[in-house]
Amino acid sequence: MRPRLALLLTLLLAIPCCTQAQTDTWDELMQQLAEEMVEGEDEQEWESQQELLTELHENPIDLNSATRSQLLQLPFLSERSADALVDYRTLHGPLRSLGELRLIRELSLHEREWLGSIGTVDSTEQQATRSDTTWWGRASHELTTRADIPLYNRAGWPGRRGIANRLRYTWQQGRHLDVGLRGETDAGEPMFNRTTPLWDSYGGHVHLRDLGPLRDVILGDYKASFGQGLVMNNGLRFGKLSMGLWRTAGGIRPHRSTDEVNFLRGAAATLAWGRSWELTALYSFRHLDATVAADNTVQTINSSGLHRTDSELRHRGTLGSHATGLHLATSFPLPLPASSPAPSAPTLSFGLTGLYQYYDHQFRQSDQLYRRILPEGYQFGAVGVDYSLRSSRLYLGGETALSPAIATLNKAAWRFSANTQLTAIQRFYSKHYFSPYASAYGENSRVQNESGLTLQLEADHLGPLALRALLDYFYSPWPRYTMSRASTGWEGLLQTTFSPRRGRTLLLRYSVKSKEQNDRRHVSHRLRASYSHSLSPLWTAHLTALLHHYHEGGNSTGFSIAPRADYTSASQRLRLSLLAVVFRTDDYDSRLFLYEPSLLQTFGMQQLYGHGQRLAATLRLRSRNRRWDVQTKVGATHYSDRRAISSGPLRIDSPWKADVQLLLRLRLGHK
Repeated sequence: MRPRLALLLTLLLAIPCCTQAQTDTWDELMQQLAEEMVEGEDEQEWESQQELLTELHENPIDLNSATRSQLLQLPFLSERSADALVDYRTLHGPLRSLGELRLIRELSLHEREWLGSIGTVDSTEQQATRSDTTWWGRASHELTTRADIPLYNRAGWPGRRGIANRLRYTWQQGRHLDVGLRGETDAGEPMFNRTTPLWDSYGGHVHLRDLGPLRDVILGDYKASFGQGLVMNNGLRFGKLSMGLWRTAGGIRPHRSTDEVNFLRGAAATLAWGRSWELTALYSFRHLDATVAADNTVQTINSSGLHRTDSELRHRGTLGSHATGLHLATSFPLPLPASSPAPSAPTLSFGLTGLYQYYDHQFRQSDQLYRRILPEGYQFGAVGVDYSLRSSRLYLGGETALSPAIATLNKAAWRFSANTQLTAIQRFYSKHYFSPYASAYGENSRVQNESGLTLQLEADHLGPLALRALLDYFYSPWPRYTMSRASTGWEGLLQTTFSPRRGRTLLLRYSVKSKEQNDRRHVSHRLRASYSHSLSPLWTAHLTALLHHYHEGGNSTGFSIAPRADYTSASQRLRLSLLAVVFRTDDYDSRLFLYEPSLLQTFGMQQLYGHGQRLAATLRLRSRNRRWDVQTKVGATHYSDRRAISSGPLRIDSPWKADVQLLLRLRLGHK
């Protein structure tokens, strides 16, 4: 125990430096995820994904009190790593600091970084206080409001309609009750009139936790994810380059973000009994946006959530959706010789998921080639069986589902040394498979019409180096959108992180993707180099360079340089970020994606194309007693290759585009 205590003292002394490092890690990880937004169909979805990640970042999970099921709600954490964290707590007691995660060898470098950004460690005194908290003993209230104010006018609406506003209220009573309400109006949507007296959309939830055998009960808006996501997963979804051991966020949880589409509304409950059994049942009814044809049929669901124009308002809430689901899961350790320690025993898990979906309008597809395999009818359903086998070195897991066509996803991870792991993922999604809430690992957003194989190699702690390499091959037997035949593609990634000293990190990341579109093959090369240097405990400097080369018949190239300076006061009450960007791209095909520090629950990805410059400043101020936060961000982009920005109702008759964002957060009671 003495070496461990000595290391803990060293880590505790490093906490002041680690606070800034965690912030840098968060920004770095957001930038990595931003680079996956290379397909237009994913850009709109990613905003809600980032809001969910920000929610975790701002409300960290306690790594000492979190159960295995709660840890598995962190989608970047593999089941093997979650088990290793639980086993470590069993053997050595609660974690003393986040730095102690370095002692859990099963955690990869990326998993430790993520846990450091959206995890926390309660002290023994804090845990005792929380364990004594009753339903009515302690309450906390939080109110957050944000306004996005454009300093320009769009052609489609006057200036005041360009303002977006969001309001969120949360009430937590003791350990068992969590209540949330939210209202939201997007830019361009009407507000404060007869049809929309306040906000355009509303939502809320009541969440009851740990009521004896009832682990969770949610009334209102929620999300649900089970298995590998082949039957149901409307929670967090990451791209292929994010992690090799991709998994869903298991279980049910309240829907807190302002995403107006990707959630369920109704009731859900999880019942746990014995040591390893749990049953989740859910029901949802919602009105969705869809275009209803003259024959009372629909083709697709509108997933934008926007209600700005007369056409968008006419399609609002025209499709009724009923969903019912069940999930049964169990796990048990496999027998080992008596000499083997209990925490290292392999664990076998199984799960069964069923979903029934009914729409009050019939889906009917057109004769377009790519639409012939899309679903038709009123009723849809799917059943899936998932499994996993976990040991100290080996992980096997997957899911197979029927709808009645088949979809299967299987993966294996082998840690053949303390620092190195090889992962393989195989997938086959039939062209006729369909589950309305499916979202799983793959090239396309739909779990349909795709086969593929992924190999990933990770090597951590190679002195100051960490390496990662990934190769994925995918095949679509039926023509996709813009294609008249079957198509193939492949994607590769090579990344290295070099940290010669504390506070200095160099990351080099190269990715290449070959994919067919419009019956032609295009190849995209992306290179990113970023360097972070902690100049002092208060100041950190960053420099990011992006390069994108796109080839489809002709060549298109884009590049950008983005220096940034961050200041964090010694008391952590004041944070300031200053960013400057210069970008040049030949056209939209060579566009770039850059993450910049933003306000709470705010989309921080910038899409850059054309010739221009951008300046952004973010200021965050928190009171001494943590009762309130004031945050503001000012950003301005100037395009030197055009006199107007965008077109149609979104047109801005100026080469300048500037916005101001304001946020106020108030807290009352105990947190």
